[in-house]
Amino acid sequence: MNRSGLIVVLCLAWPAAAAVSEPGGISPLLRALPGEEPAFSLRADGAQVYQCSPLATGGYGWALQAPDATLFDGTREVARLATPNHWESLEDRSSVTGIPRRMQAAGGDNMPWELLGAMPVGEDGMFAGVTSIQRVNTRGGAAPATACDDTHVGEEARSAFTADYYFYKRRGAG
Repeated sequence: MNRSGLIVVLCLAWPAAAAVSEPGGISPLLRALPGEEPAFSLRADGAQVYQCSPLATGGYGWALQAPDATLFDGTREVARLATPNHWESLEDRSSVTGIPRRMQAAGGDNMPWELLGAMPVGEDGMFAGVTSIQRVNTRGGAAPATACDDTHVGEEARSAFTADYYFYKRRGAG
């Protein structure tokens, strides 16, 4: 297959951009910039991995070590989230890192909703051109409520979660 044919095949495999609209129910502070539009969204299913650790301020607490999640386009696995705020495509190995901008509490044992600025790696692939990322509709993922003290230092706990991630690009960039 020539390079053009490969690009067409890869483009057809990526999430469809046309049917994506901005999620509802978010604070105006979590909205993407006016010059951005949602390019695609993915559903995450996985766990946040925490470790019981001493705190710099004294005492002990659960510290996030890493997420361990698969991202889906419908039922198809398309990306991984295995490093905090770093998404990697399973199909083309493109990736994007997010820098937290703002958060909105999600209540209960849910991770907060979040708006992140994006720094894609490379100029090609699924995550090329991504400018912002929103995490919304979170279920679970908060730090464990179980005891973390000197007798539990080093123990890990997994907190199951699901979330929707919206990936934005400059308006008209497709």
